[in-house]
Amino acid sequence: MQYPVNFHELAFGPDILEGLTGRIPPGLTGLVGANGAGKSVLLKLLAGKLQPIHGSVTWHVPFLHVDQFAADGFARLADALGVAELFDAFVRVEQGHPHEDDIERLADHWDKPAIWQSLLESAHLPTDLGLAVQTLSGGQQTRLMLCVAFSKPDHFLLLDEPGNHLDRRGRDWLIDKLVHHAAGALVVSHDRHLLRHVHQILELSRQGLQLYGGAYDFYQQQKSLMVDAVEQQVLDTEKQVRRLKQEQQLSQQRAARRRQQGERQRRDGSQGKILLDFKAEKAAGSQAREVARQQRSTQALSADLQAARSLRDSLRAQRLVAPVSGSKRGIVVHAEQLVLPFVQNKALINLTVHSGERWLISGANGTGKSTLLKVIAGSLKPIGGRCELRGSCLYLDQHFSFLQPDLSALDNLAAIDPQVSAELWRTWLGSLRLRADKALLPIRMLSGGERLKVALLSVSGRHHPPDLLLLDEPDNHLDLESLQMLEETLHDYQGTLMLVSHDPDFVQAVGVTHELALD
Repeated sequence: MQYPVNFHELAFGPDILEGLTGRIPPGLTGLVGANGAGKSVLLKLLAGKLQPIHGSVTWHVPFLHVDQFAADGFARLADALGVAELFDAFVRVEQGHPHEDDIERLADHWDKPAIWQSLLESAHLPTDLGLAVQTLSGGQQTRLMLCVAFSKPDHFLLLDEPGNHLDRRGRDWLIDKLVHHAAGALVVSHDRHLLRHVHQILELSRQGLQLYGGAYDFYQQQKSLMVDAVEQQVLDTEKQVRRLKQEQQLSQQRAARRRQQGERQRRDGSQGKILLDFKAEKAAGSQAREVARQQRSTQALSADLQAARSLRDSLRAQRLVAPVSGSKRGIVVHAEQLVLPFVQNKALINLTVHSGERWLISGANGTGKSTLLKVIAGSLKPIGGRCELRGSCLYLDQHFSFLQPDLSALDNLAAIDPQVSAELWRTWLGSLRLRADKALLPIRMLSGGERLKVALLSVSGRHHPPDLLLLDEPDNHLDLESLQMLEETLHDYQGTLMLVSHDPDFVQAVGVTHELALD
């Protein structure tokens, strides 16, 4: 079996890929791990776009690293696809003004326009290669850069969260293209639907790379077994520690009894002083050796227990412990004949949302899903109709922009609800692994998953949680653990939800009860 790439002793910086050695298997591989583990850094090191402090990377096949945000660096679709020279030659020939060498240049490429058209059509993109890239939406630009990748069938692909900014149809197209890309790919993703189609999963952590020889459900099963095994290891080690302490107590009691016996024998004179001194000295030596042995065992077991507990804590799913509830009853949102701004489709929207309902706002990119949430929140005005909000609401987007970026997590939470004591906020932050140093850093310096924790705590920990949560693709950019915590928190939330998401697992987990399709 030929592995596409090997790497040895890769190091990039403190706490990031310190001496990483491994290889990427052939086929379609998902790369997962906590935010900040270094997944994106690893992809760029493999691609040669970052240079390691030390270590080496050896490729055995052609490869391509795709930056889905690079589309705005190109003028036209033809430029982005890397076919501008051929496209311009075809245009000149069709217009009847070819250059001298155009016919020769196109001699072996007359089938290319049909191939380009088929590729763009499969991605639901405009097929005019002369179209300006800047006229495309964000999701369309992402698909365009992915088309660049899939136009190279012999290249092993390095993709970083390629499903972000894609609607459901776009994600289905992406999965189909990846599955049929024979050269293979390494895909950083936390999209569980996509991960169910990979051949294997690599997990990057402080311990290195761990290979799981199956797709997402197999990976989850193995992780669950690992958690159970570590939990049992903690219990077994704790039991050994208790047994050793009991042995130490019994040993001390036996030594005390021997001393008492010797003292009685000295008093009654039943044995000579020399013999008693010899016995006492021998017993003391044996006791000292036993105490030293027990101390070594105690230190070893304590170290094992600390390591097992640390591993258990790192594997355990985090949960918010604060109560979550909204108080508003009855109708929360009522919209009549609503016309959204910035949307080509000017269809009228009539909507009534009652307390406790959970609405999914679905539709392709550009149909106005985010715009509708902003109109409900009051940050945008509709073109026509009316929208009435009854009760309090919080608009939660994927960037958690309601948090002040230059304030720390603790200061943000204190500003949101000063009635909650700083000590309680610290306790809750600590339970989410945002301890002293992280809790005092500016929000802008935290990872996406860490900002999510602060955002969710601001919802669940305040005295009066919002009656309505408006969620605009909050599951983007989150690692699997953060995503699970978000799902559990929203599942426990007793208020009303309206959300935009293209992740069917996420939609099911939060318990959606209604759907408004804007297609």
